[in-house]
Amino acid sequence: MSNIFGRRAVVIGAGFSGLPAAAVLAKYFEQVVIVERDRFEDHPISRPGTPHDRHPHLLLAGGLTALDEICPGYSNDLSDAGAVPVELWQDVHFERADVGVLPKRDFGTSVLLASRPLFEFVLRRKVLTIGNIEVRTQCRVTSVLSFNGTVRGVRLETDARAVETLDADLVVDASGRARPILELLDELDYERPSVTEVGPDITYSTAVVKISPHLMPDDAKIVRTFPDLPASNLNAAVGSIEGGKWLAFIATPIDVPRPSTWAAYLDTLRQLITPTLFNILRQIEPPKVIEHFGFPTSVWRHFEKMPRLPRGIIPIGDSICRFNPTHGQGMSVAAQEARLLQDVLASAATEPDPLGGAQAEFMARLEPILRTPWDMSTNVDLAYPKTRGQRPDNFEDMLKFDAALFRAVVADPVVQRAVADVAQLLQPGSILQEPDIKQRIEAATSARAVA
Repeated sequence: MSNIFGRRAVVIGAGFSGLPAAAVLAKYFEQVVIVERDRFEDHPISRPGTPHDRHPHLLLAGGLTALDEICPGYSNDLSDAGAVPVELWQDVHFERADVGVLPKRDFGTSVLLASRPLFEFVLRRKVLTIGNIEVRTQCRVTSVLSFNGTVRGVRLETDARAVETLDADLVVDASGRARPILELLDELDYERPSVTEVGPDITYSTAVVKISPHLMPDDAKIVRTFPDLPASNLNAAVGSIEGGKWLAFIATPIDVPRPSTWAAYLDTLRQLITPTLFNILRQIEPPKVIEHFGFPTSVWRHFEKMPRLPRGIIPIGDSICRFNPTHGQGMSVAAQEARLLQDVLASAATEPDPLGGAQAEFMARLEPILRTPWDMSTNVDLAYPKTRGQRPDNFEDMLKFDAALFRAVVADPVVQRAVADVAQLLQPGSILQEPDIKQRIEAATSARAVA
């Protein structure tokens, strides 16, 4: 093994950001230590550190591709563990108020559906087989240690209140809230990053249910009904997961009473733009439990804009950018950030200062990974008038373009393929502004006007 970068790297957090980052770092450090507050079981199960893991999660095609590059065979292992294969768009029933049901065309793209605990369990099992990775569970990082602006390690506290110091050449903050790196910035009297916030203020309510396949339209494995924007921010979905189970969720504005009974759940479904999900779920056995999770604000901490960071620390995942989970982007973006880390470590390996070069290049190349999913999710959220956040000066034009785009999706498979690739994080959002796509959108709009 090549020890180009140092003796030890520490990763704070063993979730979907920290695990792939640790797998990447294992190629460049003698030892990688993952510090995690929870303890792990030998089977997929929800854990306190991810209180939202009882709710639906998606691993988009772009995220699955990234993880297969970092941990070869991950998708095969996930499939073997029971994840449900979904072909886009044949197995998906998407409903929008403006255009109805989106066409079920075959673009040769597939994803896997599973519960969040299964996604994470399979990844954790794969990462922890790497010989030089150690995980310290039931520990928390109380501080990042530094000297003259260079990170030297972390201070840990166990559940038994024992305190120890762990030396490190690199610390990756995958904690989710970015507390370790922000407190280090304060200690060093560095400026904190600027922050962009968009507040949808939603609650999502989820139930694990059993659904007979004959109830699903066209044998769909996902049914998603989008909100009737700007009038309503209510949206819902059902999706198949492992073990013959389905996850049903409703996202409601936080000022609307959340459905705490199955009767209230069904009454809420009646308010959607179509009766599709109501007609499916009214025919099933009521679930025993409805789980709730509140999400007030999407947050982008602009570490990529900072003139300097302490040497030897890199934020990743939700520590940088936390997305509205109803759009299903967070895990995939974290995986793509880990792949970026892999790329910059490889390219910096021959530099005189490989660690400094990798840190600088990671931050310089971060923004394009975040821009497309951030714009996609926040533009939808901001279309609802009650959403908190700064709307761009050309926001009305953006909404008109979005409406024209989905009219073109229905009429033109080339446009639909482009939209699908962007939504799956396989292509940047800029491809929707390319001349050929814009001409196709204009053609669809003209044809509709004539009709």
